[in-house]
Amino acid sequence: MGKRIKSFSGRLTRTIIIIVLATMAVISVLAFLVTTTGIYSTFKAHYTDAINSISHNITINLEKVEVSAVNIADEVKWHLATPEMVINTLGFEIDVNRNLTGCGVAFVPDYFPDRGKWFEPYASIVDDKPSVQDIGSASHNYFETEWYKTGISTPGGIWSRPYLDTDGAGTLLCTYTLPVYTSNGKLAGVLGADISLEWLSYILRDIDVSQNRIGMLGMLPMVLGDEEQEIYSFILGPGGEYIAHPEKERFRSGKNFYDYADDSHSDTYRQLGDAMCSGKTGKETVMMDGRKYEVFFAPVSDSGWSMAIAVPAKRLMLPALTFGFAILLLTLLGLLLMSRICRSAIKRYTRPLVQLAYSATEVARGKFDVQLPQIQSEDEIHLLRDSFDNMQHSLSQYISDLTEATAQKASMENELDVARNIQMSMLPMTWPAFPDRKDIDIWGAITPAKAVGGDLYDFCIRDNKLFFCIGDVSGKGVPASLVMAVISSMFRTLSASEDGPEKLVSAINASMSSRNENLMFVTFFVGELDLVSGELKYCNAGHNAPIVLENGVPRQLDVDANVPVGIVPDFKYTLQKRVLMPGSILFLFTDGLTEASRSDGTLFGVERVFASLSNLKGSVSAKLVSNHIAEDVEGFVGDAEQSDDLTVLVIRVLQNQ
Repeated sequence: MGKRIKSFSGRLTRTIIIIVLATMAVISVLAFLVTTTGIYSTFKAHYTDAINSISHNITINLEKVEVSAVNIADEVKWHLATPEMVINTLGFEIDVNRNLTGCGVAFVPDYFPDRGKWFEPYASIVDDKPSVQDIGSASHNYFETEWYKTGISTPGGIWSRPYLDTDGAGTLLCTYTLPVYTSNGKLAGVLGADISLEWLSYILRDIDVSQNRIGMLGMLPMVLGDEEQEIYSFILGPGGEYIAHPEKERFRSGKNFYDYADDSHSDTYRQLGDAMCSGKTGKETVMMDGRKYEVFFAPVSDSGWSMAIAVPAKRLMLPALTFGFAILLLTLLGLLLMSRICRSAIKRYTRPLVQLAYSATEVARGKFDVQLPQIQSEDEIHLLRDSFDNMQHSLSQYISDLTEATAQKASMENELDVARNIQMSMLPMTWPAFPDRKDIDIWGAITPAKAVGGDLYDFCIRDNKLFFCIGDVSGKGVPASLVMAVISSMFRTLSASEDGPEKLVSAINASMSSRNENLMFVTFFVGELDLVSGELKYCNAGHNAPIVLENGVPRQLDVDANVPVGIVPDFKYTLQKRVLMPGSILFLFTDGLTEASRSDGTLFGVERVFASLSNLKGSVSAKLVSNHIAEDVEGFVGDAEQSDDLTVLVIRVLQNQ
């Protein structure tokens, strides 16, 4: 106690700290490179933010068009008196709303009879002045156009697919359409507010230029030797049609996004198209035009459009991989150096532990008297050696105690086996029970959940009457078995002289309730079958209702619930009667049958009991009924552990004397 113990861990820690510091001195020179490992995720976050920001800006511009269209429709509504008023209104509105390429109203057929079937005034800016012309005619049958049809059927307004307007603006357009109604709610026509796709192309071109100039990414195409490794953006419509793309031919040719799928990678390409057309936000890695791209996409307002920025995968991966491999190589070299030094130092200090480990192995093999090594150092290893020495003595004592406990357990198990045999001997176990009688066939079976259980059944014949009972004591194990023994003895004693099932139950209830300090109770069913007349008298005390099988049809016996035995001392139990015809089978059971469960918790249940009894065909013995039920339960529960005592009693009426 007086000696100061030198710390083994302290010496080892100091050595490791020196090694770590030396290694970190080398690594610290390259520490700034470690931050580059976040380049990839940083760039991804940038493009995610960029696509959301750009999509938001385009959304704002589209919403401006939508607001302008709604305002123009309201103005037109109040100027529908003459064609000239409509034309003047459109001219004024196009001059005010210069964000529109053009706007017009396609009136329903013959709205203005003097203008004929087609009347479609269209306003645009020509030479910086508003110009309105009627472009409706038989050659320009706008009634068959998509934007007209969708405009009529969509009260809230909708964006059309891109199309080439040869009669109005003379360029590629997308139109926001909404119906125009008169002041009394009658449909007058469809208003269309146009925006040029060229305008969107200019916006995307500016975005692409700015994205391709970001930091060192702007130098990558030159470094990679591939000038086509450029970032570009595009916009798709709800059907996959191109709204805008750097290659203008894509939205002028009428082809959509899916038409450009690479057959070898069409699945991921189509997944991207489906995600964009369904208005989702996200990122996909896709092969497009023979190159791998990271495509970031987001929806544009309620237009049904989706915008995407396609970033060549090399432009994201190459910087991160380059710095990552450099850091990895340097780290491995540092760890290799550190491991060599640590191994040498730790091996020196842990040599005594190796010797102690060998001795501990011998102790584990049962050689409790093996000599432990002598440790000269005054540190934790020395304390560990002393602890092992104490463990040797403790293990010797433990083995001795364990041997004694095992013997006691074996003795207890033997006593439980004896108790089980005694308990089983208290129940009728000789079959057939009444070999000389031709009027009754009876069979019982009990399977305790533990070595001993709390279920019981019993029967006897007196004065040509069969007295029988079945019961289930609350709980399991030894306490329940003791109560079961008492109840069984009382039934035997009372049934030898007493008539009337309700009297037997009342007497047993009064006796048990008067000294039931442990608050145990018994569900109990007592029956008295007149073997001459077939009359069955019975009394139920909270037990499962028996089942009567007549002509192959099982039916539940009508029973009064009453309360279990042992709860209410002066409870008045009811007597019930019915007649059992020859060939009838009375099937009694405890809840261990209906509550038998699989490993997933599914119960056998009353329905399966009825189904099992229904499968019995022809004249069957009581034993066959019992065995048939037992086989069905065993097949149902499989390997699941039995959770409750299971008892059945089968009474078959053969004939009435």
